[in-house]
Amino acid sequence: MTLELSTLTTVLVDVALIMVVSKLLGALLARFQQPAVIGEILGGIALGPSLLGALAPQLQANLFAPAALAQLQVLSQLGLILFMFLIGLEVSPEQLKGRVPLATRISLAGVALPLAMGIGLGLGLETWAPQLLPGDFRLSGLLFLGTAMAITAFPVLSRILKERGLLAQPLGQLVITCAAIDDVLGWTLLAAVVSFSRSGSLAGALPALGGTALWALVLLVGLRPLMGRLARQYRRAHELTPLLLALVFAGAILSGVVTELTGVHVIFGAFLFGLALPRYGPLRHWLELRTEQLVLTLLLPIFFAVSGLSTRIGSLNSAGAWLTLAAVLAVAIGGKYLGCWGVARAGGLPAKEAQAVGWLMNTRGLTELVILNVGLSLGVISTELFTMMVLMALITTAMAAPLLQRLGYGVGG
Repeated sequence: MTLELSTLTTVLVDVALIMVVSKLLGALLARFQQPAVIGEILGGIALGPSLLGALAPQLQANLFAPAALAQLQVLSQLGLILFMFLIGLEVSPEQLKGRVPLATRISLAGVALPLAMGIGLGLGLETWAPQLLPGDFRLSGLLFLGTAMAITAFPVLSRILKERGLLAQPLGQLVITCAAIDDVLGWTLLAAVVSFSRSGSLAGALPALGGTALWALVLLVGLRPLMGRLARQYRRAHELTPLLLALVFAGAILSGVVTELTGVHVIFGAFLFGLALPRYGPLRHWLELRTEQLVLTLLLPIFFAVSGLSTRIGSLNSAGAWLTLAAVLAVAIGGKYLGCWGVARAGGLPAKEAQAVGWLMNTRGLTELVILNVGLSLGVISTELFTMMVLMALITTAMAAPLLQRLGYGVGG
């Protein structure tokens, strides 16, 4: 007898399964001193065609039927919006005090070198594997590939530094400042690439970028005094009322709608809204705790699972594919590490600290996955290249812990 489930029932079963699998693998990886996000991403891949689809294809097809997947997509996008709101909330000008010159030079080098190398890799792919960069406008794929190579995962990096007791030390403060600058540079660059990809020309991209810049001014300048009332409310009551919290979340979502309508992407509006909120530490911490409970436990695992359905490790079924993956890894690791390490060393940092800066800035994690999904949805990268880049994100993030251990930066410092 075949048991047929309604779409609602299937989605509910999917959500429960996704949460349990992602958190189990996250806890397992954490026991090996790896960021839990690696296990959670692997959980998403395990539920996709790469593992469950290979072992039980009919079960995987039933669990993630098109109707159920469409609803999971909506939930995953909501998780993505709130995650980007969190990233904007975590960026603090206080991290930049006194360390801007060196951190800026490291960040610029850590963006420029992998960006140039990524574009160079894309030019090579156009020759030996053009199917990896589909679409009518190949320049979009080149720019996107370079941008994806240039990103550092600010949220994962901050958690690694906290776990190792480095966040309050000069090295940790320098690296988190570099990551904050890298974050802003990276998202700005991605906004430009997305608008360029959607319009197909520089002239066509300008209205989208101009509209997004105007909205940023509205949020960061025009609405900042109004948002300051949130800090005053928190000082009085040590919490926000349910209505105010709902307004904050609604503001993040609607801000995403604005940047989607301008022609950039929904994630940028959510990021800008988080950036525009008051930088009052206790309020930010309170908001982070409440947002993380919802996002990290429920919504982001759904995003991982939806991403896992697009990750097909079985598609890397030739020597050429594995050589391309090796080239992706070499460009990603070499560009980020050499750029950051070289400038850190030239800036006077001791050899060990300069190496630590290079390896920490090489961390990609979840942020890379966000960017890759944007590229896949735009059609500028293929599923095969998406899979390679997901593996690159996992490997570069997993490298950080053992390399820091080898340098003498163990857990607790």
